[in-house]
Amino acid sequence: MLVVHLDHLPGSFFGPSNLVELLQHRALHQGDDVGFRFIVDGEHETIEWTYADLDRKARSIAVSLQSLDLEGERALLLYPSGLDFVAAFFGCLYAGVTAVPAYPPRRNRNMARIDSIANDAEAKIALTTVDVLERVQTMIGDTPSLQRIRWRATDQLDDEWANSWQRPDVHGDTLAFLQYTSGSTGSPKGVMLSHANLMHNSAMIAYAFEHTRSGSGVFWLPLYHDMGLIGGILQPLHMGRSNTLLSPTHFLQKPVRWLKVVSQTRATISGGPNFAYDLCTQKVTAEQKATLDLSQWTLAFNGAEPVRAETIERFTEAFAECGFRREAFYPCYGLAEATLIVTGGFKQSLPDVRAFDISGLEQNDVVETTPGAEGSRLLVGSGGNLLDQQIVITDPETFANLGDGKVGEIWVSGPSVAGGYWKRDDLSREIFQARLQDGRGPFLRTGDLGFLLEGELFVTGRLKDLIIIRGVNHYPQDIEQTVQSAHSDVVPGAGAAVVTGEDGSEQLVIVQEVVRRRDLPFSEITEAIRKRVALVHELNVSAVVLIKASSIPKTSSGKIQRHACRDGFLAGTLAAVAKWSSEEGDEVVAPSLRRKERMTEATWVEEGDTTDTVEDTTSTTTSSVDANGVALPEDVPSSMRPPTKVPVGQTAEIADVVYAKVRAIGRERVGELNWDTNILELGLDSLERMEIVASLEEAFGGRFPEQILPSMETCGEVVEAIQRYMGGTAKRRSVRPDHYEVHPEDYDFAESADYLRLQQNLRIAQRSGLPIPFFNVHEGITNDRAVIGGKEYINFCSYNYLGMSGDPTVTQAVQEAVAKFGTSVSASRVVSGQKTIHVQLERAIADFIGTEDSIVFVGGHSTNETTIGHLFGAGDMVLHDSLSHNSILQGAMLSGARRRPFPHNDWKACDEILTELRHEYHKVLIVVEGVYSMDGDYPDVPKFVEVKQRHKAYLMVDEAHSMGTMGPHGRGMSEHFEVDPRDVDIWMGTLSKSFGSCGGYIAGSKEIVEYLKYTAPGFVYSVGLSPPNAAAALASLQLLQEEPERVAQLGKNSRLFLQLAKEAKLDTGLSNNTPVVPVITGNSENALRLSHGLFERGINVQPILYPAVEESAARLRFFITSTHTEEQIRQTVAAVSEELAKFDPVYERLLRATASPTGESALFR
Repeated sequence: MLVVHLDHLPGSFFGPSNLVELLQHRALHQGDDVGFRFIVDGEHETIEWTYADLDRKARSIAVSLQSLDLEGERALLLYPSGLDFVAAFFGCLYAGVTAVPAYPPRRNRNMARIDSIANDAEAKIALTTVDVLERVQTMIGDTPSLQRIRWRATDQLDDEWANSWQRPDVHGDTLAFLQYTSGSTGSPKGVMLSHANLMHNSAMIAYAFEHTRSGSGVFWLPLYHDMGLIGGILQPLHMGRSNTLLSPTHFLQKPVRWLKVVSQTRATISGGPNFAYDLCTQKVTAEQKATLDLSQWTLAFNGAEPVRAETIERFTEAFAECGFRREAFYPCYGLAEATLIVTGGFKQSLPDVRAFDISGLEQNDVVETTPGAEGSRLLVGSGGNLLDQQIVITDPETFANLGDGKVGEIWVSGPSVAGGYWKRDDLSREIFQARLQDGRGPFLRTGDLGFLLEGELFVTGRLKDLIIIRGVNHYPQDIEQTVQSAHSDVVPGAGAAVVTGEDGSEQLVIVQEVVRRRDLPFSEITEAIRKRVALVHELNVSAVVLIKASSIPKTSSGKIQRHACRDGFLAGTLAAVAKWSSEEGDEVVAPSLRRKERMTEATWVEEGDTTDTVEDTTSTTTSSVDANGVALPEDVPSSMRPPTKVPVGQTAEIADVVYAKVRAIGRERVGELNWDTNILELGLDSLERMEIVASLEEAFGGRFPEQILPSMETCGEVVEAIQRYMGGTAKRRSVRPDHYEVHPEDYDFAESADYLRLQQNLRIAQRSGLPIPFFNVHEGITNDRAVIGGKEYINFCSYNYLGMSGDPTVTQAVQEAVAKFGTSVSASRVVSGQKTIHVQLERAIADFIGTEDSIVFVGGHSTNETTIGHLFGAGDMVLHDSLSHNSILQGAMLSGARRRPFPHNDWKACDEILTELRHEYHKVLIVVEGVYSMDGDYPDVPKFVEVKQRHKAYLMVDEAHSMGTMGPHGRGMSEHFEVDPRDVDIWMGTLSKSFGSCGGYIAGSKEIVEYLKYTAPGFVYSVGLSPPNAAAALASLQLLQEEPERVAQLGKNSRLFLQLAKEAKLDTGLSNNTPVVPVITGNSENALRLSHGLFERGINVQPILYPAVEESAARLRFFITSTHTEEQIRQTVAAVSEELAKFDPVYERLLRATASPTGESALFR
């Protein structure tokens, strides 16, 4: 039972004083609302949790923690991206346990960061998933401090435990979680955030962003970091509105995924640091932009690193064609020590970008100048004070309040300021309890420099030496410690990690003293530093300067002067004994040597020179093999494995592509590559490694499961992952325990996840206030009209293209067949024999199309499944259009052949694939459709005939929607293109559309048809086509030949509808004068609203919603028939525009612009 205490709750924004009460409130009052969605694969597979789901899972985890008596203790959260982290976080809060978020360790990776956090936080337990727990077992054994704490997987806990939950004593001042600052390893600092901090900052974000419950968000930022956790989880919960999450890994692999989800979900808020916007600008192609609609994105927050004017301009320019508007950008400022947000502007206001004199800023004076003027610097304002917080600009030496127009340290006070650093009392007093010269305070010292101008905060730099690269903070002392552990010839405590460049081009530079002795191995030292920094910090070192002992700049008290080191590097005045720079290739330059010392022999490969497409391999390798052929367990670290055999055959081909992709990204940093080369040690940063992953996925046409990415360290492990997950028959290892407990959802379908998800989707549709439009009951014949609920409608939901169903001649033929043959053949035609009407129908179909023979099946879907699944198998390949019907995909999967899509209607791409891969397969089938039922366009069949002949492949054309509708006499694509029917091996069609019946057929050579009749399971083991259906199809076919004017009238009606729709500026997609005309609405909600609005006006047309199509491609689909009248068509197109205008401003403006004085639009006169 949910018990929520609301009578005592303070605050003007929302009742609950803490997060436990907040989630309980949502579960009680909005239990069925979807709170969070996680896109598992970054594109399609989605998990949804309602507030009730989250509350139940949190209570179950809390009970597990309460059973260990951990209230008041700390728990490490080591989860990959996903909803399990969200449940664990709230499970901790529900148990009165302080959460300590971190990212799970990678196999064979340095555990120093997690070890130091665990020690500092005095964690008593680590929570994670079964999969992660299995992966880190060996690492736990190597880290004594992590052995001392309990480990528990929460993703398989029984939800029934939730009923035993006891509410802990949690208040606003209770410590909720410790936010450990990014990059800290040597001396981590945990920011102490209370429930009150989090509730206040969530309210401030809602105020600043001007949130309402009607919007939704998309977040890819890491959930273990403040921006992802507070912005992506707590703030949406505070507002009671849904948020869609995806993994940072999936975003980095393909940045378009972020924008695609924003477009599909019609999200109103999303954002990230500068680098995220820059990455989209650089990586999203013109073709990808064409699929995006960002017009609804009204708030694109930009924070976590200094906001750059160039980023705003470039992104706005790049995505204006997608509907993105510059005023959507929302620059803001914040930091973990103030929970999250500190300042922000007004939604839908243009970013405040101004130019200032650089020399003035260097003297802490603010002098505004003209943009572009010499010596000027563009700065972007980050908004102003929010509500009850206060910002002052302070002299960092005297603590005097400087007021407006002066550069100083930014100080903050207010309820969002954290309680300090965990167990750092002295440092907390210094940073969190600072007071101005006049005694006012306490204030938080941010360490950032900036100024206030007309109430707007402009951030100019950092007082301290914090390094920020791609939005992630790194403490220089941590990097310096790593450098000094990399090689025995570096001098401890005598190095500096600094950053050069700005505005997205930040570069990490290492300045390091080395010992005094002759013949120092400069190349070895430099390479060791680069590899070590890349391994521990995931940073790419751009330059290393090795300097003489005792020469590094220091203060009189012995502190390293990092700014002086940076200035010396830029000026070239350091006492260097050797230098390495990524810009100079792989050479280490020793000034005292005449001849340059080579580090490695790097190979340069341009991206365009690498292999673009590689097909799968039949290898079933599941373990590595040593040089003697002895199998090794998968969890043996690569560093402990003996040398492997040189790869051969297809494995060698895959390895060559892997090497090429690594070289294309790593360039001069990559030397000689082999099976055992550790990619993590090549000096690549995390983004570059994600680029390698994305390029391999593109090349091999598949996707790596996210959970195996951390284990792909060596080139050999990457090759094995490609073989395991992108080809062959090998299966991924199960992460289930040996003994699996059977749950109700495993045997009671009412409890199954699939059924519950369906019910949840139906409830969501019902909450829209619109009736569910599917499964309407029709009370008569459906052609151009339909009777539903006693009312007659203009009908566009029927495939009865030629009006054969309900035609008196066809009806009479059916009645006669029933009287002669009965209603069923009562068995398989092989068993019971076939009727004369079957023989007549199959002969008539073959003659009409122009083939040797044909065979009829009882269903259209089963025709494709049976034929493709039976004629092709392992060792073959099925090449199909990317928009192929589900029956084609199911048939290909059933066959066991390699299934490979090619871009829609792109015969050239099909040709290129076969040019590269035809030799690897026995039989190859190319499948296209005559008319595509979702888009109403058609392929260039003669070109596909040429491709199939050139490569000795089979060609199949699915004529479900082109038979009877294309060609002057309705004979389909062969007549439309004047192609010899014998040039196509397999003609498929259905009897339910132009032929007024039910079933499907295959027409082709007598050999193919004979083989199918004797061996195809879907024919041999299925009842034969019923006599009434056979008679209806035969009569319709005969009537079509007698009355070809039906086809002409259908063509006339189709062209009229498409013409009027285009004149009305309706989005008809790819439709090309066929009887299938979509009207794309941009999202599922609009499609539902339009369908309902038309239904209310007496027009019946069904919506096509996500996931049947992408969210941005949701549509209404109009099927035109020969029986529709011109009046019906004109009335319908006018009604579509008028209904769209009720909720789409574009159409509303269009109708106003074309209206006559009487109010009638000129478009439809």
